[in-house]
Amino acid sequence: MSILNVYKDYFSANEKPEVVEIGEANYVSILGEGSPGTALFYKKKAAIKEFVAVLEQHYAAIDLSFLSNVVEIFYWFDEEEVGYVDIGNFYTTVDLELLKYRIAIRIPNFVKAEAIQVIGQTSNLPFAKDFEHFTYTAGTSVQLLHKGPFAGELQTLPILQKFATENRFKKSGMHHEIHLTHFELGQSQEHLQTILRDPVIRQD
Repeated sequence: MSILNVYKDYFSANEKPEVVEIGEANYVSILGEGSPGTALFYKKKAAIKEFVAVLEQHYAAIDLSFLSNVVEIFYWFDEEEVGYVDIGNFYTTVDLELLKYRIAIRIPNFVKAEAIQVIGQTSNLPFAKDFEHFTYTAGTSVQLLHKGPFAGELQTLPILQKFATENRFKKSGMHHEIHLTHFELGQSQEHLQTILRDPVIRQD
């Protein structure tokens, strides 16, 4: 089964901002720090695909096959260190070297943390021991579909911020990007489609 088909709403967004409810989701993930786009960032991004491919083979052998290869990134700053950073200026107000991230791929609920640990301990894959099971519930979120280069997000995120403010929402968690289009370092970014999603709470 394809994860994209099982969780269609999760992997869908419009080009205009909207409010969505995102329930609990499970992932294979790996942590990192610093600016996205570095060589290390892309090495981890490639490694997680290799890791999940091995995980898919493991479950296919016990008749629980699945296919999942959409890379997602959760981004945040340590607010005790840098203060509150809103949606619209997420990438422009703080030194990106202070950015923290979690590269993730969504997995079915039947995939267990123990299986991820076993593969991490027994395989020779890059960063194998650093991969972990991660569960997260975003809840009420604002989102939109960004098309084109990542740099264009500097113009798209303020649109999402304006929508959130108009609807009396305030950012309440990690900035989340779902890379619907496969991309490698050095490739053209004109074709990219990326869901930009931020959990929010209602302001009184």
